[in-house]
Amino acid sequence: MPFSDFKNIEDVSKKYKTSLGKGRFTKSISEKPLPDWFMEDLEYSLTQKKPRSSEIAISENFISPLLRFVARQHLHLVYWSREYDFNIDADLCGTPDYVFSYTKKPEIIDFNMPLVCVAEAKVEKFAEAWGQVLAELVACQKLFPEMTLYGFATNGEIWQFGKLENTLFTQDIDSYSISNDAPKITGILDWVFTQAVLQAEKYLAKNKN
Repeated sequence: MPFSDFKNIEDVSKKYKTSLGKGRFTKSISEKPLPDWFMEDLEYSLTQKKPRSSEIAISENFISPLLRFVARQHLHLVYWSREYDFNIDADLCGTPDYVFSYTKKPEIIDFNMPLVCVAEAKVEKFAEAWGQVLAELVACQKLFPEMTLYGFATNGEIWQFGKLENTLFTQDIDSYSISNDAPKITGILDWVFTQAVLQAEKYLAKNKN
């Protein structure tokens, strides 16, 4: 079953015995100011957004620029955009919209340790996007048990966050708007990427043999 076949987190929860919870783990995370040139470009993209923008346009104008900007500050993460293929089994396979993997050496592109998964909310269908994200996180967890893994869903303008820790998936109850909360979203992304790297290094140290 491809990731996109999961229509909501309840479908994933039932199939993989995952508990579902709500929380507010992003609320206390500090904002991270963006440079003037980035904010000016974002403002332009917002003014040029069409009533029925395509997924490609949303990705190019809103999602990818922000993800790349923050990821560049985390040298041990490799950024994949629709180019990281999972094939855990017949039920957990497909290509996430975006995924970040850990690399021990920044000069080496290592795709063996996926840590953060992102899915676009197509036409405001956040329920479907979250089903896809959770399925992708379960796939990551099958590769690397005991790690806390992070995911988020976005339609370019609204961003939502979640994490999978053991068998508990916690979905943050707060949503953030890129037009009003860009520094907050950037701060959360920076925090998530930092936690992902720490998780990877902790896991590798524990399982070095």
